[in-house]
Amino acid sequence: MSFFDAVASAFKRYFDFSGRSSRSEFWWFFLFCILLYMLTFSLSINELDQFYEYDPEEFLSNSLNSWFGLAFILTLMPSISISVRRFHDINMSGWWYAVLQILPSIIAQLIPIFNFISFMALLVYLYFMCKEGGGDNQYGSNPLQSKDNF
Repeated sequence: MSFFDAVASAFKRYFDFSGRSSRSEFWWFFLFCILLYMLTFSLSINELDQFYEYDPEEFLSNSLNSWFGLAFILTLMPSISISVRRFHDINMSGWWYAVLQILPSIIAQLIPIFNFISFMALLVYLYFMCKEGGGDNQYGSNPLQSKDNF
């Protein structure tokens, strides 16, 4: 799957948590998000620079109200749904996304000692996103074998 096909597919399947997504679809969309975040953060840095020194909560609030925040909000749901479909591709439940991404983030905010565990969960998540999907499974047919990825 090409870069533009992957981005189009991710936005077309915005709320689709069923089925499967290939590694190329996931990683091309991941690259798109990183590039978009870098661009929008660079557009917002002058606005955000003045708040960073004074209050971290105000910095976070203002960053979510900037171009960066808009890009993050627009790509949040497709990022989650493509991750869930990626777990499906390796024949794992999509609930692993919550176990490896959402839960460690919440726990690390409540109990700072768990920051290391949150980091380790991120590494495990990335490992699973790199695994090759197999043949047909309970979540559908192999996305690399079907011509119609949309």
